[in-house]
Amino acid sequence: TLSGVARAYALDHLIHHHVINDRFGDRIVALTYCAMCRSIIPFDVTDIGPLFVGSYKNANMIVADRRTGTFFQQATFKSITGRLHPSELTMVPYEMLTFKELRCSGDVPEFARFTERDLRPFDLPIPGLWRRIVGSEVTPGVSRQRHDGSLPARTLVVGLREKGMPPVAVRGAAVRDRGVVSLADLRVALVSTGGGINAFSTRTPLGTIDLELTGDGHLRDLRGGSVWTARGKAVSGPNFDDLRRLAISEEYWFSWKLFHPEAVLHQG
Repeated sequence: TLSGVARAYALDHLIHHHVINDRFGDRIVALTYCAMCRSIIPFDVTDIGPLFVGSYKNANMIVADRRTGTFFQQATFKSITGRLHPSELTMVPYEMLTFKELRCSGDVPEFARFTERDLRPFDLPIPGLWRRIVGSEVTPGVSRQRHDGSLPARTLVVGLREKGMPPVAVRGAAVRDRGVVSLADLRVALVSTGGGINAFSTRTPLGTIDLELTGDGHLRDLRGGSVWTARGKAVSGPNFDDLRRLAISEEYWFSWKLFHPEAVLHQG
């Protein structure tokens, strides 16, 4: 959601294109998906125009804009070369939801148009090669010696990408199993009501909240009793402010730790 405009994208569609450029009112957004890292990051590119896949480095896609010829590492947002170097892309926070969660949370936004063929399983030109790669510890472009062995390379982690906050990571499975994982020291709650994961600030004008999931998939403050939808929209109670959504990315552990070497793994 940006500038009051909401869009939805099927990940099985996006993975085949790697980049989808779209308009949100007077803003231009480039939604990027590196299949090797599973990093899904929308960028506000209003000032430079649409992005395309420019190259590949450290097992992560390089994106570029045609207007200035500047190339950026997707995982870090930072430029590598080009007219605008050094500079950095601006991420647009987004919501990661299953279609069921989206249907149950209110009006379904307009989807980027896709066909049945767009939802086919992703593969490389050599049949079966992609399945073998993602089922192993191999990450083309990054040697095993550069992997952090704290977790298997393709463990999905939720990385906090909010400016001013440290790059903490939590195992995605831990959030889905528990429903709510609180990072109390950061005043952050990671929330999953099914397959998707989102993050909210627990700082509100009425003080810090302590969230739990209700039986009907809503969020409730254990302290004040206020209730929000799973997407952070206020429903009832004394706290009628919507929850502030934070920027996160669910991606593979090898990628998160490679590009954020100082990141702390929160056990959840």
